[in-house]
Amino acid sequence: MKLRFIIAILCCLAGSSLAIAQDGPIPVEVIKTKQNGWELRRGGKPYFIKGGCIVRSTMEDPDLPVLLDAIRDAGGNCIRLWSTGPGTGGILDAAHERGLSVMLGLWMLHSDGHADSSGANFDYLDFDAVQDQIDTLAIQVELYKNHPALLAWGVGNEVEHLTEEADANQTVVTAIWRAINRTAAMVKSLDPEHPTIAVTAELGDWHLVDNATQLSTYCPNIDIWGVNAYETLPEIRAKIDESDWDRPYLIPEYGPSGWWNAIRTTWGGRYEHTTDDKATFYRDGWNGSITGESDRCLGGFAYLWDELYPPTDTWFMMFGPAMEPSPCVDAMIEAWTGSPPANLSPSVTAITGVSGQSFDPADPLTMTVEATDPEGGELLVDWIIGEEIFDEDGVYRWNSIGPCNYVESGGGLTLEMTAPLIPGAYRVVAIVHDDAGRIGVASSPFFVDGDLPDGRQPMPFRIDNQYSTTGFMGAYWALDLAGIESPNGACAGIGHRFTFDPPPIALWAGVAWQYPANNWGTLPGLPVAPGGESVQFLAWSDKPGTVVDFFVGSADADGFEVRLDGLELTTEPTYYDIPLQGIVYDEVTIPFGWVISQTAGETEPRDILIADLTWIGPPPPPPCDPDLSGDRKVNGRDLGILINRWYATGEQAGDADLNEDGFVDNQDLILMLEAWGECPENP
Repeated sequence: MKLRFIIAILCCLAGSSLAIAQDGPIPVEVIKTKQNGWELRRGGKPYFIKGGCIVRSTMEDPDLPVLLDAIRDAGGNCIRLWSTGPGTGGILDAAHERGLSVMLGLWMLHSDGHADSSGANFDYLDFDAVQDQIDTLAIQVELYKNHPALLAWGVGNEVEHLTEEADANQTVVTAIWRAINRTAAMVKSLDPEHPTIAVTAELGDWHLVDNATQLSTYCPNIDIWGVNAYETLPEIRAKIDESDWDRPYLIPEYGPSGWWNAIRTTWGGRYEHTTDDKATFYRDGWNGSITGESDRCLGGFAYLWDELYPPTDTWFMMFGPAMEPSPCVDAMIEAWTGSPPANLSPSVTAITGVSGQSFDPADPLTMTVEATDPEGGELLVDWIIGEEIFDEDGVYRWNSIGPCNYVESGGGLTLEMTAPLIPGAYRVVAIVHDDAGRIGVASSPFFVDGDLPDGRQPMPFRIDNQYSTTGFMGAYWALDLAGIESPNGACAGIGHRFTFDPPPIALWAGVAWQYPANNWGTLPGLPVAPGGESVQFLAWSDKPGTVVDFFVGSADADGFEVRLDGLELTTEPTYYDIPLQGIVYDEVTIPFGWVISQTAGETEPRDILIADLTWIGPPPPPPCDPDLSGDRKVNGRDLGILINRWYATGEQAGDADLNEDGFVDNQDLILMLEAWGECPENP
């Protein structure tokens, strides 16, 4: 009774955002046409899904109407959303106005040990918690089940995608699959007009029990299997036909070869395909493995129908920073309509000159992007240098990418510059523009050498690149978190909007950044190079007079704590510093946090906005190759090491072969004598 009452109220509140839903739902059926042959019918007519993955959450986002128009104009007919939210009704309305349908996701929380969700901790062995989640999702089903844009329900997304260690606990794994089925059963009981789709990470061949077996065993209420697949897409149909799964499937995500299988550099970076190569993946994947298997595959969604944001986050994006189409969009237009666009995007095949190479700080660099315009027009290039988008283990940084710098906008195919002064891993991106508003993109990793602290995070560094906003404190339920763009632009890094909406009682709330996620000191923190000078950040509020306490470190977890209490925020983004001089630290668990308090009485929601969080300190000094002893001096100790290896070759010569000609001789001695004395601390 309580759930039905809540649903009735929410449906009333949805009101105008679901006005178009008065058109009534369009029934969708899954029809078996033959042995292992299936067809999707919408409104009684065959409906093959030609879709794009959309990660925007509201029509107030100015880019979302552009993306929806683009997918319609490209010949697509559907979008995929991973979850519902306050803006879902508006998106459904906008999709319907454009003749698009929506695969609407019901987000199921990820459990401890999820492969892609560090810090996730939902307990699928807790029956009541699972039921609470189902009840919450039931509200969403009731809200949107009658909307004419609704095509199907996505029941979770890769909920089963656990690490090898977590997958070993089959009791939990079974509970996850049973929860998927219970959720699907709820959907079918409330909305028999739209099919249910369980979305998994590929076929799960690496699990103790593969996904097909689990679905067939535990999920009778799932109508369609959604298989996210990238480089493995050509193998999907044959393996499904050989499995226990006896129902249809579709591809909720597909695209170029995933970063997880890309070749790595020696420092952990990844080599990325150009947009020409990616377009081939999109085109061949669609023609060969989606429409080519349409007797059982019900369609697919190109990942990711979105722009480069920030501009160094290039792996899956199909549009440029200003929504310019790329060859990946061209490929989908041709796949969906049978004809390529009248004007093709620039063809980009490589960046030469720096790829996979190492340089000293301030070294001269020359790089060239190999690109042509199919129509023979002029090409201009935006050259961008940014921090590497992969960590030292080759893992994608996801939402913590940045910062970057537009070295040249509207330049030529060749760029000459000096290497960055701060050592570390970098990535150069070339965005090639034609004269018709289309682009091609290539990126390339390179490294700047330096005397990096062994096993420690060098400075300066962006805190959001290493730490997670998982340490919610106090009245955490009164806080909501959303990502924002830095006031300094897409290249400045990421920002956060914390909405504080408490009841009129005395309470406090706050958030701590943590490494690893959810660590309050029981696990080691991040080893950081000594000598930190300050933590710098931008902060502001939508309500003048908002008072916030900020802090760096935790007395319990880190052995130090520096506070900046009683800071009254303005409505303009303002830089603040929390000094660290004299602070001794080793492994830092909590590098930043904030707390807000209120007394009883009337209150109103307010936003606390924070961006460009940076741990400031001296960068590692440049390399000093003749310093064979590692004490930042070239002296008799180093000379003794060199003489001891005189005429040595290969591995025995080691770092004493200063000119890298294969053996130690007079030329190396000359280089050492030229560098005699203190090693330089700056390039």
